[in-house]
Order: sequence, then C-alpha cells, then structure tokens
Amino acid sequence: MTDEWQQVAVLAVAFCAYSAATAVDGSGFVAAWTGGFAFGVALRKGEPTGEAQAKERPADLAEYEGGLLGTLSFPAFGAVLLGPALEHLNWRVITYAVLSLTVVGMLPVALAPAGTGVRLPTVAYVGRFGPRGLASVVFGLLMVEDHVPGVGLMGQVVAVTIGLSVLLHGMSAPFFADLYGNWYDAAKAVTLDLREVQGLPEDVGTPHGGSRRLR
Repeated sequence: MTDEWQQVAVLAVAFCAYSAATAVDGSGFVAAWTGGFAFGVALRKGEPTGEAQAKERPADLAEYEGGLLGTLSFPAFGAVLLGPALEHLNWRVITYAVLSLTVVGMLPVALAPAGTGVRLPTVAYVGRFGPRGLASVVFGLLMVEDHVPGVGLMGQVVAVTIGLSVLLHGMSAPFFADLYGNWYDAAKAVTLDLREVQGLPEDVGTPHGGSRRLR
C-alpha cells in the first residue's frame, strides 16, 4: 500500500469502529477511542527507527485532521453553548466549575498513578493539564441529544467549566510547561532511575522541545 493510502486507512479505523458500535446500539465514541488506542499501540510497535523516521508516519494525516477539527470545535462551542450560558450565571454554577477544574479534576489524577513511582511534579502537571475540554463538549452534546432531565442546568455547568478551562489553562500552560521541563531536566541529570524517563524520547524534558509533547 502506498504512503498516501496508508494515511486514509488510519482514518478508516475510527469511522469503522464508530459505525460498528452504533450499529449494535453501543457507544460510537468509546469504540472509536478504543480502536484508536489499540491501533496506536500496534503502530508504535511497527514504527521504523533510524533514518526511516524522517518519512511521514501513517498516522500523521489523522493527527493533523484531529488537531484541526479540535481547534475549530472551540469557536463553535463558544458561539453556540458558552454565550447563552453566560447570560444566566449564578454562584452555584461558578463554584462547581472552579471545583471541577481543581479538586474534582485533579484528585482522581493524583490517585491514578499511585504505585507507579512517578514524582509529585509529574502528577501535579498531568492533573492540571490532563485531557479535558473536547470530551466534555461531546458528552454535553450527548445529553442534549438524549433529552436527559435537567439538561439545561447541566449544559450551563459544562459550558462554564470548559470556558474557564480554556481561559485559565490557556494562559498558564506556557509558564507551567517550561517550569516542568526545567524540573525534568534537573531530575534526569541527578537520578538514573527516574520513572518519567523510561520509555520516553530523549528530548521530552526540554522546555522548548519535549515539554510541548507533554502538553
């Protein structure tokens, strides 16, 4: 198969997984995520090394398209969901949104890596900048589609929480990414068995290289 068709085949994994799951009344989103996860593991095992790495990888097109669609979804979210939600703000919605971005979001992340040996700065960094935003938009749209009771209030909470996340995390990401990258470089220099190093590229800890990957 040529390189061009390999790029298309990767996108077909997501479409086929989604279609197969919805055909049996399953969750297409969970199926697409699981299919992508399994495909990514298989892809990394067969990924070339050395000079062959300079070529485009089969997943490049899917990554570029995913990034583009993800970027476009936020203006649409702001125009369709966030604007109306801001017209009916109250202290309860704002309080929960703040808790969701701190305690509710960070506590599970702090518990998840227990026993893995990763350091506290890594746990704090992942807890602050872990996956968020787009998944909440998807789940919010599913609520609207299924007419869940109380969808108006829940939609408002989701919209305000994502809006705060875009604002606060977007403003603080460069500073904390460089801070974590500097810590990683220093820790790697003095600790031979640093858990964060295992299985990661050599430039992960650099403030201007690897820290971008971690974001």
